[in-house]
Amino acid sequence: MTNAVIYVQADRFHANAARCLDYCSTMRYQVAGLVCGDWAAAVRMVDNGLAAVIVVPSLTDQDPATQPRIEVAPKRTNRRRPTRRPRNASRLAAR
Repeated sequence: MTNAVIYVQADRFHANAARCLDYCSTMRYQVAGLVCGDWAAAVRMVDNGLAAVIVVPSLTDQDPATQPRIEVAPKRTNRRRPTRRPRNASRLAAR
């Protein structure tokens, strides 16, 4: 299992952290840490072997000077999948 560290800024912390946690769950990453606002601490976790990937809520939250493995958690959509009706639904309703 891959270990991940989540890096988020202090603004919108809860929403961004939740999105990154959902992403880690989907990817089946084990969360090794959640770092708020200290990019160097997140990079140290990768350098020390505690995590293999840094998960961020957007590309603007990364430091371009460093190049660890970084993944962006996609935004959640509020759209619901439309329910499909069977092809013969109108015939079944007429019976």
